[in-house]
Amino acid sequence: MLLDVLNLAGLAGPDQQLPGQVRVRHGVSNTGKNLHYYLNYSGQIQTFTYAYASGADVLTRKRVDRLQAIKLGPWDLLIIEER
Repeated sequence: MLLDVLNLAGLAGPDQQLPGQVRVRHGVSNTGKNLHYYLNYSGQIQTFTYAYASGADVLTRKRVDRLQAIKLGPWDLLIIEER
C-alpha cells in the first residue's frame, strides 16, 4: 500500500521494485561513468530486472542490457558500470 502511494506521488523508482533481500547503491567511477552495486543479503538466488542504462559487469566484463533479468546468487555482489 505504501509503495502504491509513492508510485502515485511519483516518488518511487526502480530500486523500490527490487526483492527485499537485494540492496543497491549508486556511485560514479573515476572516469565519470555511473555505477550500480547490487548486494544479495540472503542465502537464496534473487531475480530482478535491471532498470538502468546498458553497461557491463565490472568483475566479468559481461554485457548487461537495460530491462535484462538478473539472477544474483546467494550472498553475491554485482557491480554494473554504464557504457
